[in-house]
Amino acid sequence: MPGSGFASWLRRNVTEFRLALALVAVGSLAASSGGVLYAVHERGFPALAGGLALLITGLVMLGSGVRRR
Repeated sequence: MPGSGFASWLRRNVTEFRLALALVAVGSLAASSGGVLYAVHERGFPALAGGLALLITGLVMLGSGVRRR
């Protein structure tokens, strides 16, 4: 199976904590750029909503009491 090496690497190296940090980073960038677009051009609402969703999801994952890091 050609994809089994990548899947096993993914299972070993991507923890919930790392995924939450990535969601917070991407969500904050998307929310800030969406906010600027919404304020300037009034068409940034989808980017703002998506960024806020990613940011909140990442923060909830971080605050959920993950024990292993």
